[in-house]
Amino acid sequence: MEDLQKQILDEKQITIHTYQDNIVDNIPELLGKINEITQQNPDSTIQLLDTQYICGKKHLKQAIAEAIVAFKNNTNFAKDLGLEICVRTSAQKQIKDAIKLLGIKTSGNITVIYINTRDDQIKQVEEILNTKNDTLIDEYDTNTIKKAYKIDCEDDTDILDMLNEKIAMLVIKN
Repeated sequence: MEDLQKQILDEKQITIHTYQDNIVDNIPELLGKINEITQQNPDSTIQLLDTQYICGKKHLKQAIAEAIVAFKNNTNFAKDLGLEICVRTSAQKQIKDAIKLLGIKTSGNITVIYINTRDDQIKQVEEILNTKNDTLIDEYDTNTIKKAYKIDCEDDTDILDMLNEKIAMLVIKN
């Protein structure tokens, strides 16, 4: 399974960075700027997510791979890859619920997924966001993750497996 995921992810140029302690006064304005940066390269995707609800890089990579496959197979729920990644990461089909959970907030850590972006695009995003700290993505609170994703397990080591199973099962879920 990991080999297949790696193969899928290797088809695209994917970079993931996390930026700490961001204060966003105007979320629509920020998203507008990100959209302008994304449009500089028609093949690129730049997706911002609330780091608090990401269960590490493995969770994110599973969601990205599932989103890429969904677009290949025409089983996507969203119209663009960035939003599809948000939906898959949230382990639920409803776009509004995915955004409510993983959309950026007025303050906090932001994880950015860059797909097929040029270095200058990444630099432009980094000029808007606060200090890059990529270790934050793997520093999640297990209780927050369990509550957000409605995961009931005794052993915290099972959380990622259960979450990734939820992501994989989205296609067959009613």
